[in-house]
Amino acid sequence: MGCWLRPLPCAGSVLVARRALLGGGAALLCAVFVGWIVLHPAGQVSAPTVQPTSATQRPAPERSASPAAVPDVAISASAPLRLRVPSIGIDGPVFEYTQTMIDELGGFDPPELTTISWDTTIPGGLAGTDATNTLYLYGHSSVNEAVFNGLQDVPSGAVASIDTANGRLCYVEQKALKLAKAEYKYNDELTDAIPNRLVLVSCYRPVGYDPNAATVQNIVLVLQLDQDKTNAGC
Repeated sequence: MGCWLRPLPCAGSVLVARRALLGGGAALLCAVFVGWIVLHPAGQVSAPTVQPTSATQRPAPERSASPAAVPDVAISASAPLRLRVPSIGIDGPVFEYTQTMIDELGGFDPPELTTISWDTTIPGGLAGTDATNTLYLYGHSSVNEAVFNGLQDVPSGAVASIDTANGRLCYVEQKALKLAKAEYKYNDELTDAIPNRLVLVSCYRPVGYDPNAATVQNIVLVLQLDQDKTNAGC
């Protein structure tokens, strides 16, 4: 088992914006006027005359209303309860990892290879459409079966979901990073306070790595909330 130091908090924020496009329609109405030629009895043929008929007035069809915009799903920020990343087979409950546990172990060391740990010490580090900071989850990688073994194989654009008591949030992979454990704690890109971000952290064990040696690198998966996918339920 390995452990990770808690990232140092930094100020900063990224605003997340979306645009909606509405479509409209119009109707075209045409009217046709017709005249008749009047014939007189035989031998008395007069010049043909055209008698205009009165135009039949038809009510114009009502314009169809533009489709109403579907409002974004709003899910209040709360504790993560379950993490799913279907593309790499992750599906498990999330457990709190407190400051007391960090102090006792000097960092993050989930108690079991199958445990997904949530850093509860980050202000605003929750799951929700109004979350104000990054949600950090930790799990082990191992030569044996472990919950985050698949992080190094995650496909580009992979979707992860977080279940909370208030609903399900959907996140899309932005990047995967491999960096020294000592660097992780001071990496500004990872420690900035970014709303609606999800970061998954584990040890990195390349192929052929000595299973008895301590790991010196982390693999970090960075994801961002996707409002459209959240609207659709992932």
